[in-house]
Amino acid sequence: MKRFIQGMLALSLGVGLWLAATTTASASQYSAKRGNSVRVIWRKPMGQHQFTANQGYRYSRHLTVRYERNASVSATTWFTDAHEKFYQKNRHNYAIYYHVRNGNGKMQGWIWRGYLKPVPKPVAPKVTLAYVKTEAAQSQKITKFFPGVKTDKRLTRLVQDFVVANDDGETYQENWESCVENNGFSPKEAQQIHLISSMDGSVDGNTLTNAYKAGKLTLKDYFSRIAMSKGAPIPSKDDYSQPAPVTYAQFKGWRIGVATVTQNDTRNLEIGYPTIYVALIPGK
Repeated sequence: MKRFIQGMLALSLGVGLWLAATTTASASQYSAKRGNSVRVIWRKPMGQHQFTANQGYRYSRHLTVRYERNASVSATTWFTDAHEKFYQKNRHNYAIYYHVRNGNGKMQGWIWRGYLKPVPKPVAPKVTLAYVKTEAAQSQKITKFFPGVKTDKRLTRLVQDFVVANDDGETYQENWESCVENNGFSPKEAQQIHLISSMDGSVDGNTLTNAYKAGKLTLKDYFSRIAMSKGAPIPSKDDYSQPAPVTYAQFKGWRIGVATVTQNDTRNLEIGYPTIYVALIPGK
């Protein structure tokens, strides 16, 4: 009886190991033959483009390891950073593969470019001339709260872009870093930009927002209580611990950029009225 039990345990262990090996092989199949069937002509870095794929597979650099089907992760957005050209010996032709990563970098590999479909660029939100004037007027009002500051066009474009980029409210930090880079700020400059934001989803924040919309708070009172009281962190440092209130006068001599969402916004932004962003950097 004891031998029978030992035999059954051994059989169970063997089946378990076989299943594990089969599962691993199906998820990441190795083939030396596949690797030897291609010859790399060149391999180069490339700019970042966004694609999806629902055909074929994703491979390791020399195609020796095949990962899961692209169809099983078809909802993934892939970001390119390199490409390579192969000569396929068995087919006597050439093929170009793109190296891709997903958003958090946990999945990567090489996909034949014929399987990659470009992600459509979002349609630019409609901005009317009337809204531009209203937004500019409110931005000027907020700028005047800060004595001795100088309006900076780059900072203004930065926060205006951030209003649109941060509309989904999901990747705040990445959106900020992308806007900073796209507007030509160096890493050193990025470490100096303070951001004062009216975004506050707390119960107290909603109460203040409703009071402002109802005309019970002036623009300055609203911004002081919902934004200035939270401090002016530097997003590029991810420094959101121990927020300390700031005063308008302490930024005298600094450069400023302001962007707001006013009541007559025509862009249907989910970020919503009355969003206010103020970017500040020490003056020269």
